[in-house]
Amino acid sequence: MNPLSLNTFNGSPWVGGAGDLGRWADAAAAAGFALLGPDCPSIDAWLATGRTMAGLSRRLRDAGIGCEIVGVCAMLDGSAQQRAALAQATRHAQALGANFLQVNVSAPDAAARLAAVEQAATAVAGTGLRLALESMPITPLCTLAETLAIVTSIGTDTVGALVDNWHHAHDPQGWETLADAPLDAIAYVEFDDAQPAPANASLDDETMHRRAFPGTGVLECARFASLCRARGYNGVVSVEVLDRAWRDRPLSEFADTCFATTRPYWA
Repeated sequence: MNPLSLNTFNGSPWVGGAGDLGRWADAAAAAGFALLGPDCPSIDAWLATGRTMAGLSRRLRDAGIGCEIVGVCAMLDGSAQQRAALAQATRHAQALGANFLQVNVSAPDAAARLAAVEQAATAVAGTGLRLALESMPITPLCTLAETLAIVTSIGTDTVGALVDNWHHAHDPQGWETLADAPLDAIAYVEFDDAQPAPANASLDDETMHRRAFPGTGVLECARFASLCRARGYNGVVSVEVLDRAWRDRPLSEFADTCFATTRPYWA
């Protein structure tokens, strides 16, 4: 079975949540997850109460759960602000024993995007961390093909492609590109589903607030998981269900449902 990680972004301050990572750790562990993937805004909320990264690391250990991924680390554009955010996320990841920093790219053209990722890769070189580069239809880096080209240019030691099946569904050449992607170029995968989109739906709203539990929506979850597994992928599967309707419901029920709906695809 691929190791499953519960992504905390649905409860992040970024989307109006409390970012209570202690509760997320307990709920994830109780549901059966081996890993928790905290996002940087939630980590910031933890630290804002006077607690420490060492304390968060202990909290996860006490809950019996590990950490492979730190999410929402930086929007890479080559700016000083982005460099500072990535440096802070690097410290967070090292404190938690994580291996991946999830990043996105907002630089406007292909050359600038490559340069921004090269700069970030240089910054994390020697830390033992690897950038997980996510393409999204709402950012300039919007295809897996370009993401893999960047990874190949820089090298898989420090950069890999994050393949989220929600974003994958909006990539016109996504299936063909994924089928041919070198396994060592994949950092990890994210798994979720999508609610049927209403007419004139905004992609921003759909991706941030109207995802669904795997197998309950309109995406080809079985095809995606089967392709990854047939290629020999045995890495982390991060479950990222972003649904505003669940933000006020019991966290334990959310975590249980995430695990129960994801596990059959990757067992």
